Amino acid sequence: MWNIVLFSVIVGFSTPAINSNAEETPPPLAEIVHPIEWSRFTKKTTQTPNSTLTTKILSNATRHAHTWLTQTYADHPSKDRLLIPNKNHEYTIRPATSVAVGLAVAIRTGAADSIADISKENLTQQTTKLIKGVAAIHKSNGGNWGDHWQSSVWAAQLCRAGWMMWDDLDDETKEMICRVVVHEADRHIRPDYTVPYWNGKGGDSKAEENSWEAMILQQAVAMLPDHPNVDRWKQICSELQISAFARKSDMDRDSPILDGKSPKQWLRGYNLREDGIVINHGLIHNDYMSSFAHLQMQGFLVFSLAGIDAPETIDFNFDLIYRTLVTKQFDAPPYEPPGGTMFIPRKAEQYYPQGTDWSPLRFACFLGMDTIADLLGYDEGLPHKAAAWRTLRSERILEMQSRHEDGRMYAEEEFKSYPGREQMVFWMLSDAHLLQWLSDRGALAEKKNWLAE
Repeated sequence: MWNIVLFSVIVGFSTPAINSNAEETPPPLAEIVHPIEWSRFTKKTTQTPNSTLTTKILSNATRHAHTWLTQTYADHPSKDRLLIPNKNHEYTIRPATSVAVGLAVAIRTGAADSIADISKENLTQQTTKLIKGVAAIHKSNGGNWGDHWQSSVWAAQLCRAGWMMWDDLDDETKEMICRVVVHEADRHIRPDYTVPYWNGKGGDSKAEENSWEAMILQQAVAMLPDHPNVDRWKQICSELQISAFARKSDMDRDSPILDGKSPKQWLRGYNLREDGIVINHGLIHNDYMSSFAHLQMQGFLVFSLAGIDAPETIDFNFDLIYRTLVTKQFDAPPYEPPGGTMFIPRKAEQYYPQGTDWSPLRFACFLGMDTIADLLGYDEGLPHKAAAWRTLRSERILEMQSRHEDGRMYAEEEFKSYPGREQMVFWMLSDAHLLQWLSDRGALAEKKNWLAE
């Protein structure tokens, strides 16, 4: 029957199947979801000081998120969801989806258990109402958000949160979550979709964009591995992943073979300078080099949760980027004083060669990079180890949080340029924590050619 209803699937499962003999209604998408088997993660095999640190900082961020939700959203008249403004706008949707995934991680990993005055039951109810409130206003469910240049990342966050909280969702919410993930994933397999490339032109690489487009495809494959579009999702996901941080020279490489093809066969352009630098906002931009950690590398989280292998293209050139952050020297002048490497030895702070248009205190971004490099070995052979920076950045975040009773990280003047700064931090901290939590249980996914299956 699946081949009969393929058109219905592509347009969001909203159109009844047409059968010459009888009309059929496609089965609910929720029936083919592969839920997370949480029993796989009950046994802790290792414990490190960084495990304790990430739990503490995520607990603080959870306290702030609880306060923020209470102060920001009222209940929908139905009482089963929060009333989220029905707008297709970054500052409306992204803070909500970032908090949804952060809360889901905190609840499922136990990081929220140490918050004495917030019960797990209350936090779970708050999280499921947030998930339903955001899902209900997506285009696939009759709302306004979606098909936006950022909606892949919003949808990936929302749907990961829903998937992690699956057992606590009602049937209506489960189906709405499924419609969101299919709608946003299917945008990338339409005939008019092409993977974008920077090719050295202009001030904005497509590295971040391609990484977050891959996120929704990773989530779709993890949740719905039996969906009829899964092979097409995987194909375009592999191209997005390898293209995100590809250099011009990679277009001529015959090896390594990743997901069945060489870089030369995969690539139609590039998004990274030869020296491992990402250009964004017209700058050599450390922050957008760190986008690898919280966008593309989300795949290690969702595939580990699903208990399946990660694609071989998922971490293409991550070792190059991390090495560049750690070892590339910038002289001042022509760069900003005092010069040096972007990662400063024995310090939590970053050196920005051309300054930054965000905040110089974005420690959560780089904590994610350090966590991945430490746990997966991308710092091998480097003069300074990722574990040391993890500790420094975690301690600095904890220090910043301790200034505020509600657990927020920033003082108002420290990061004025982004209204969703605390919610973004919560998401990033939850990713770092979840990766460590999975590693502690020996559950991190291995890499394999997923297109050969």
